[in-house]
Amino acid sequence: MKKILAGAFAAAFMMTGSAFALDSSYEATSKAGTHQFYVWCTGAADSQTTADGANMEEAMASVQASVAGTCKPVWQGLVN
Repeated sequence: MKKILAGAFAAAFMMTGSAFALDSSYEATSKAGTHQFYVWCTGAADSQTTADGANMEEAMASVQASVAGTCKPVWQGLVN
């Protein structure tokens, strides 16, 4: 029984660990660093990418310049 509980706890911890990989707070939009974006595309596969910038807007402009015209980056958070 203890092994099952330990395994369940470990699995729950691993699943929530990825949630802490990004800072998606409002304050993070104005911080410098590596920002993560989900890129939604019409007529092409969606993707996920990162870009460095002084803030979210600068990083998003960099991503937008590198993707096709039918794609739109959506900010996910600041990579910790």
